[in-house]
This record gives sequence, C-alpha cells and structure tokens, in this order.
Amino acid sequence: MQNSVAKHYLWALGEGIKGCKPGDLIAGRYLVKRDRLLVDTQPEQLPEQPEEIPSVVTPYLRLFTYQLHVPQVYGLVSSQRSKLSGDIWLLENAPILKVTESLMPELADSWKGAAAMRQLNWLWQIAQLWQPCIAQGVASTLLTPELLRVEGQLVRFLELQPDRKPPNLSQLGKLWQQWLEDAHPAIANFLRQLCQQMVAGQVRNGEQLMGQLDKALAKCGRFYDRHVEIATGTDVGRARAHNEDACYPPSGTVFSGKPGSSACAIVCDGIGGQDGGEIASEEAIAVLREKLEQMPLHQANWDPLSLTSKLQRAACAANDKIAGRNDSEHRQGRQRMGTTLVMALAHIHELYVAHVGDSRAYWITRTGCYQVTLDDDVACREVRLGYSLYRDALEQVAAGALIQALGISSSNTLHPTVQRFPVDEDCVLLLCSDGLSDKDRVEECWETEILPILDGSINVAKARDRLIEIANTRNGHDNVTVALIHCQAHLRDEGNTLTELSVAPLDTPAEPIIDSEDLPTDLNDPTILSDGNSQAKTQLLQPEKSKSSFSLLLKIVFLLGLGGVFAYFFIPPVGRAIDTAGESIFGKGGLINNGSTPQKTVESVPPPVKSLETGSFIEIKSSAGGELGKEGDRLDLRVAMGELTVKGTVPAGSVLQVTNKQLTPQGNWLELKVCSIPEIVRSNSPKPNSNKDFSTVSKPAVNRSPAVATPSPSPTVKPTVEVGIAKLPAGEIGWIQEQAALSKVVSNPTPNPNQQGKCVVNSDSNPNAN
Repeated sequence: MQNSVAKHYLWALGEGIKGCKPGDLIAGRYLVKRDRLLVDTQPEQLPEQPEEIPSVVTPYLRLFTYQLHVPQVYGLVSSQRSKLSGDIWLLENAPILKVTESLMPELADSWKGAAAMRQLNWLWQIAQLWQPCIAQGVASTLLTPELLRVEGQLVRFLELQPDRKPPNLSQLGKLWQQWLEDAHPAIANFLRQLCQQMVAGQVRNGEQLMGQLDKALAKCGRFYDRHVEIATGTDVGRARAHNEDACYPPSGTVFSGKPGSSACAIVCDGIGGQDGGEIASEEAIAVLREKLEQMPLHQANWDPLSLTSKLQRAACAANDKIAGRNDSEHRQGRQRMGTTLVMALAHIHELYVAHVGDSRAYWITRTGCYQVTLDDDVACREVRLGYSLYRDALEQVAAGALIQALGISSSNTLHPTVQRFPVDEDCVLLLCSDGLSDKDRVEECWETEILPILDGSINVAKARDRLIEIANTRNGHDNVTVALIHCQAHLRDEGNTLTELSVAPLDTPAEPIIDSEDLPTDLNDPTILSDGNSQAKTQLLQPEKSKSSFSLLLKIVFLLGLGGVFAYFFIPPVGRAIDTAGESIFGKGGLINNGSTPQKTVESVPPPVKSLETGSFIEIKSSAGGELGKEGDRLDLRVAMGELTVKGTVPAGSVLQVTNKQLTPQGNWLELKVCSIPEIVRSNSPKPNSNKDFSTVSKPAVNRSPAVATPSPSPTVKPTVEVGIAKLPAGEIGWIQEQAALSKVVSNPTPNPNQQGKCVVNSDSNPNAN
C-alpha cells in the first residue's frame, strides 16, 4: 500500500514547467516522468499553497461540484521555490493512467468502435457540462479534442481552456459532425440530425441539448437487460454505546430484482445524541420510503427532470418531518436531532443519487473508483466559492463542520443534491456513512474488496461484511453503515436488436444562436419538458398566401402609426407641427381636454422582469429619487445557495450577470457576478473577507432552529461561518433567490463596456497558451 501512496500523479500547468525534462526533480519533490506529467514523491506533505487565489485557478474551484470530470488544483510550485522561469500549478485527479504513466485516450480516438449507448453517454456528459463551463468562461475546453479524455464511460478533462470569446452550440455541433463517420450505425442518423439542429441554432442551450440526448439514451437503453442487487448493513462500531445510523433495505438483507422503486438503497447517519440521531435517521427513511411508493416509476412515465424534482421534494419532506418533531418537543441547540442522507435509485437506464450532509456515494467500475457526492461541509463550500484549494481548506479549523443536514431547520434553507448517471456497463454504487469513508478507507480498499463483485468472485453480501469489518478495525471511531448496489447491464444479442434512432423534433420554431453567449431557458420551458413522442416537425413556416397581402398592409399601417407616435413625443419639430395642424382642425382644445391640471410627463418604464436566465445582464433599480446606493434598492448576496449568511451588498445602479441558475423545490436560486458598480459608491466598497479562517463560528442570524454545535464525541451539524457584511466590489460572486431579485432589477441586455466591467472575458488569461 505504501508503494501506491508514493505514486501520486499530477498534471502541470504554467510557464515554469516548459523548461523541465523527464528525470528532473522540481523543488526537491516533484519528479518529471514525461512532458508535464509529474509524481509527488512526498504526498504526505501538504503542497505549497498560494496566498491569494488567482483568476486562472478560480474556474477549477468553482467547478468542484463536477469533480468526476474536472481535475482539481493540488498545489503550487512557486518560481521562488523552484528557481524556474515561472510558477507551476499542479492538478490532481487528472486523466492519467498510473500503470503506463501516460494520459488516458482522447475521446475522438476511443469513439470509433464504441457501443451506441456509450457514444450517447459521452455526448450527454459534454452537454451536461456545457452551461457550467459557459458560466465559468471555460467552455472552449469542450471544443478542444485533445483536452477531452475518456476513462471507460466517463469523460475527463485534462485541463481547462479559458475562453477568448464565449463559444456557442453551433461550434460544438460542428465538432461533433467530425465524428459522424465513425458513429455507431444505430445512432448515426440521430447524431447527424442533432448536429444539424445545433449548427442551425435550433438547439439553443445545454438543457435542450441534454433533453435530445436523454430521449435517445432512453430508446437505446431499452435494448439492455438490467438487473440490480442490493445489500445493506449497519454496525454500532467499536467506540459507541448505541447506533444512530440507519439503512434501507433493513440491515442484513439482500434485494435482487429489476430497476424501479424497490431498487433503492438509503443510508442515514443520525446527529443529536441518544434518542436523537437514531430517531431522526429512522424518521427520514420512513418518509422517503413512503414518498418512493407514491412515485409512478415505470418506463412509460420516465421523465428525468420530474423524477429529480420529486427526489428533492422527498428529501425536503423528510427534513420537515424531523424539524417539526424538534419544534414540537422544544428541542434547541445541541438537543435538535438531524441526520445525513445518501440515497440511490436504479430507474430504467439510470442511477439517481440524492445527498445531504457528509455520508457519501462512490461509483466503482472496472476502470476506477469515483466519489460522486460532495460533502456539505465548510471545506467544500470554501472551494466552491473560490476561496481556497481543497487541501488547504481541509487544514483549517472547523473544515469538517456540516453546513446542512436533514431536520436541523426548515426546508426553505435546505438544498438536496440529486445527480443522475446513465448506466451502459456493469457497475457498483457504494453508499456509506463516514464511519467507513473517513481516512480514505474506500480509496484504499475498493480494488480488493469491491471490484471483485464485477467479475463474480464475491457477492454483495460478503463485500458488505468485509467493508464493515474494515471500518471497525481501521477506523472504529463511529457507527458504520454500508449499502452496495450492483447494477448489471447487458446488451441483448450482441446489439443485433438495436434499431436506428432518429432525432426528436423540437416543438418551437428555431431561433438564431447568439455568438457572444449561450443563453439557457428555464428548466420549466416546454421545449425542454416536451413529450419525446411528439409528432411536431421542425420546419420553415410559410405565410398563408390568401392572407399575406392583408397581413402585410396591417403591419405597414401599424408601423406608420407607431412611427408617428414616436415622432410626436420624441422629435419636437414634428410634435409642434402636429399640434399646429390639430389646432387648425379641432381648435385650441383639440381632442384632449387641456384643463388647468398640468400634463404629466410619460416616461418609458421597462417591463417587469419575470425570470432571469444564465448569461443575462441585469441592473439594480435606483430609488424613486434617483439616489444610488439607497438601502432599499440594494441586493444582499449570500455566500452560497440556500444559506442565510450575507456575503455582501450590491448598491443600486450596479450591473450584474447571472452566471448560474439552480432550480430547487423552494424556488430558483441565482449566482450573480458583480460586473460594475456606480462611481459614487465604488470608493467605499471594501473587499470582503475571503473567510479562510474558520475559527470564528457562529449561528446564522435569522434561523429559528439554530444549528447544533459539535459535542464530543458525537458528530453534529456545525453552523455556517459568519462573514462580515460589506459592499461587494466588481468581480465578486454571490447567490440570491430569484424572487428576491426580480422586484429590484431591470433587464440590461446590451450593457456598454464600462457597465460590463469585470464580466468582460479576458482573452489573455489563458495560462497554458504556448
């Protein structure tokens, strides 16, 4: 085991690596194996960390949620320490084959000969990553074939490519067209039609693209035979007097059957001490089982967006049941009970994973073991906000404190994560409490204890028992709960039954794609949620000949009338000429009663904003008196989605851009980037504390059910980190509920360069340009 620890492979970026050659030892620690591929010979030592996070690194941190695909920043080798010509940034979890010490194959090279569903799965993952990459200014990565690597069914990025100009889906369609020749015959026609839609601008955003690929995946998935085995177990461990964990199916049982509502596993790790955590975990499972039974999970009703939303609402229902019991029993502070949650559901051709807290899900295939959930703790939040590298965040005080769990407060502030994964090969999903996952025990033992399930040399029940034994002997400090889900997927008759797919029609007329950005629609847009069996065709609409002349005449009259009104009000000479003509015909009173009351000035008022989309620009309304920075007209941005802690305020007159939009059962949340603020308030806008010191921990100011401080030795929910409220400078990012923003902003679709400010893409920011 020590041997494998020493082989910690890294990918290098920056000017400093250009002068290095194989065999060089950088900073006395990093051995160059081949071009830009290094081995850390001292992985037990914390790598050098930057004092401030530069902009070239920020996208990696903000995309931490997509760690399955995006490598993470391991550390820095500064030019001062290495004596090289420039700094080196080190990426971990890069697509590197440890056995051969080489890079994983490019997607384009692996494309030929791949199964139909595998090809669709790769494209679906790219579609899923499109909008997040657009928001972070790195969507060019998806257009650069040498950066797109594959590891089995997983698409992996070698590094991120900053955008010189935001790309659009038309460019992505042109790239995919290059792969048409080697597309599987069953999907070649579908892919050709889809690429045509993309190039023509008929597919306008990543969500629509995913919708088209979802329909193809569902059709392709029908030609697979699927079987699911589940084994669960929970144990009190070596150090605890009682077990606060719970699982479903009940501990010690094994389920075997087809995907559906019964093919579900749940792991909950209770919080709150005796008669607290164990009640919360059992309550959560009871509510979730009830909600699952109410879901019509059969193939005819397959709708991934709807099911995702239902799973989120189910988690919120479990939360409210526990929180309600806390309130009715007048539990406060440390006495409030709660629980973490990780749940997996096999449905048709997909796996769905719902998650709250720090219990984890790991996805094991023949090519690797991947952690698919991100802990809801302070350390991960610091990375997602771009404040800290993960290894640095783990070293700080309160790094492991939870920022959310079921039952601690109202579901208005709860944001369960639900992910889904198309399955095109045999795999195992491991759900576990931190009794097993602590100290990287899963990463240590997956090859010997879990991987053999896939070749049949061990069954899920024996593997479960071995994992519980490992948790007790190598960790032992906590209760341990394990669920193993073995998913088998076999194409019938070697794929001979696959029929050719065609692209699903789009139900709305095509709109031209915008060159500067990819503007998504709301996920409730009927073009995304439309029935895959719709018979509507995308076509060029021709005017009816019998009505064309009359329609044209009406339009001309309308435009002339509109032009006259505009000229009357906004071109004084024209207005005076019309008034004079009116007086000569109708007299001085005219048609309008000009009494003694002064005529009110009519001002052009922008229409109310009903929703805000990713990529759009908005401006905060000024007060009625035109006072910039008036408190009532400011926006208070939160440090993270769903949190009460205010990161800072943005004054009236500021221009912001929507960089992310998340739909939750309690309403939509927006991530906003401050592009520019008015000159009058810019000078007294201090930069907010980067909040890297986690030692100051206090409960949120507006939380009826305060978070629980950590007793010893039981795990508990820690409150969020308090951040001083300040005016946010341009370039900062924060979150706000969409409804809270709508009444205070107006749309600004074409801000001038000064208003765009920090939202203008810096074309010289690519650290990897040669």
